[in-house]
Amino acid sequence: MAAAASLGLLQIWDIDNGLDAIDKYMERSETMIQSGSYLALGLLNSGIKNDADAAYAILADKLESATTETHKIGILMGLSLAYAGSSRPDLLELISPIIVDSDNSIELQAIASLSIGLIFCGSCD
Repeated sequence: MAAAASLGLLQIWDIDNGLDAIDKYMERSETMIQSGSYLALGLLNSGIKNDADAAYAILADKLESATTETHKIGILMGLSLAYAGSSRPDLLELISPIIVDSDNSIELQAIASLSIGLIFCGSCD
């Protein structure tokens, strides 16, 4: 997971080349590599405001179709790093159902709470 996530740091803020470098790891069959690639996508897009908003488009879609908890954790951490301090209400609507669903593990609920905290940090919301 960490090795795949480190690609985000190597390609940080270089959206054009970074997405190509990370994309091939999103399609791997290993769960940990896929989760790391979601984290890498968040790191790649951290602090970037772009009209295309590729991180949201990819990660929001993956979160809705994710089947394993490891995938969901990678996606949530990717979203929180990409949008830290942005106070985006659409992310609150996307992530908050994970927190209130009692079928989810306490670990997943805690990561979702942390993600919302990072996204809304500094906003007093």
